[in-house]
Amino acid sequence: MSTAGEQTRARLLAAAESILVRHGMTALSVRKVGEVAGLNPTLVTYHFGSIGRLLEELCQSNLDILQSGWDGLEEQDNLDDILRTWLEPMFLPAAFTSEGRALLVLDEIGAHGEGALRQIVLDTTLALAHRLVALVKPYCPHLEEVEVIARLRLIAGAVLGPPPRNRGEPLMQDGTSLVDMRFVLPFARAALGC
Repeated sequence: MSTAGEQTRARLLAAAESILVRHGMTALSVRKVGEVAGLNPTLVTYHFGSIGRLLEELCQSNLDILQSGWDGLEEQDNLDDILRTWLEPMFLPAAFTSEGRALLVLDEIGAHGEGALRQIVLDTTLALAHRLVALVKPYCPHLEEVEVIARLRLIAGAVLGPPPRNRGEPLMQDGTSLVDMRFVLPFARAALGC
């Protein structure tokens, strides 16, 4: 593909991701992607075949960001490092939209996507949960496995932030994000009671 074609694809992906971050899945359409990208909407079909295929690429790009951060989970040798390695990728910017987070894009696809694409997000999340439980459980012998799972889910929900998630991060009056590792890591430790 030519450089111009690659640039057009990137603009369309960035536009779609921006729509997901700002307005959610229900606002996504071929017309809206073209409008936000400043391009003819028919280019979505030309480059991706459909809005569904565009979403697949967008999903995979954001999954890659998170999964590369989680690759080092099994190498950690204490609870804080395991938690930090799990949590830090959740704060990484989205693949094409720096004002969004990769996790929020995937959350939107997982919550409101359809069929196989939604299942990819859910399966990836489930596989990570199994890995994480196996790593965290030895540090929390007083907890049953199901309780570890429930507590990790609550921690992940804290990282996602309160709905509506696609309307920006909750901020304190001084502009400090409430979804920040300085707050989340101690919360995670306390939530696990380990």
